[in-house]
Amino acid sequence: MDETRQLNALDLFAGAGGFSEGVNKAGINIVAAIEFDSQIANTYKYNHPNTQVILDDIKNISAKTIHNIFQSKKLSCDIIFGGPPCQGFSMAGKRIRSNTTFLEDVRNYLFKEYIRMVKSLKPLVFVIENVPGILNYNNGSIKEEIYNTFEDIGYKVDSRILCATDYGVPQSRNRAIFIGNRLDVDPSKFFPTPTHDEDSYITVYDAISDLPEVSAGEGLEKTFYSKNIQLTNYQKQLISSKGYVFNHESSKHKPQTLKILSMIKQGQTMKHLPKEYQTKSVHSGAYGRMEYNKPAYTLTTRLNTPSVGRITHPTQDRTITPREAARIQSFPDDYRFLGDITSIGMQIGNAVPPILAQRIAEQILSILSQIDNIETL
Repeated sequence: MDETRQLNALDLFAGAGGFSEGVNKAGINIVAAIEFDSQIANTYKYNHPNTQVILDDIKNISAKTIHNIFQSKKLSCDIIFGGPPCQGFSMAGKRIRSNTTFLEDVRNYLFKEYIRMVKSLKPLVFVIENVPGILNYNNGSIKEEIYNTFEDIGYKVDSRILCATDYGVPQSRNRAIFIGNRLDVDPSKFFPTPTHDEDSYITVYDAISDLPEVSAGEGLEKTFYSKNIQLTNYQKQLISSKGYVFNHESSKHKPQTLKILSMIKQGQTMKHLPKEYQTKSVHSGAYGRMEYNKPAYTLTTRLNTPSVGRITHPTQDRTITPREAARIQSFPDDYRFLGDITSIGMQIGNAVPPILAQRIAEQILSILSQIDNIETL
């Protein structure tokens, strides 16, 4: 491939733009993105002003519309990436009993829309991010169906579970990644090699220890950094040259909640409380306090609700702020989230960690750079 040619991409189900942020950092131009939620799209637009964002349900968008966007800029759609939500996946048992395949299930129409875009736009490479269970459910039948569908339209596909901690993200977040290409390249080559192991994992301390302390219910939308703080290498990667961050505001908690949080030590959860303080919760990590010396568990989308998981600050009696969550997801401090706390929680919690996305994109670029005459394919 001509080293001077920049590759161009389309982001489907773009969310707040975590996937785009990493792909762009790798050097790929994000030409267009699709997102149907207006609050979330506002965050994407704010942080990716050079990308054309289409605010609509993907089923209403023709591939020709996307093609025309690229063609108007005299660009080709080289890469498509995104994580199509699968509403029917959690009820897969019912689907199996009714003999309906994964892609025939009407609740999974978004996955079919992703396939439609790939089939019509014919990118060199596509990347799909999804829940880990999609790879092994029902003895791998869903994975096989996805493989066969893409192979029928000319793509070789491979998949695996990638853990974000293995790539420099301070969070034990497992995601299923499918990568396909129409270049007759072994698709397994497109997966990045891990950069970290248990001896070098980025910890919660590495991620958030420099951010100013805030009490529950306090903080500012715009917060200046603490002065004379020694930064970790990870923090140096993410800090803003502006001298301040956005979204470092703590949610307010009820007195009873604050009392419960004050009794929980690092690494503990509600089950470590005296019986009279334990409440019924379906979440095993309810009221869990993070440990400074380890990566975080997978973040939830409800950042202001301690009963849903291990989202309590390691040393302060409150849930983590959106900025702390963004750090744990590997968003740079320049990245600003717009909307109410419910939407912002979804934006951060559902995002693909940018650093993980960057590693995937860099590996794709590495493989494509070895292919001659790629412009003619």
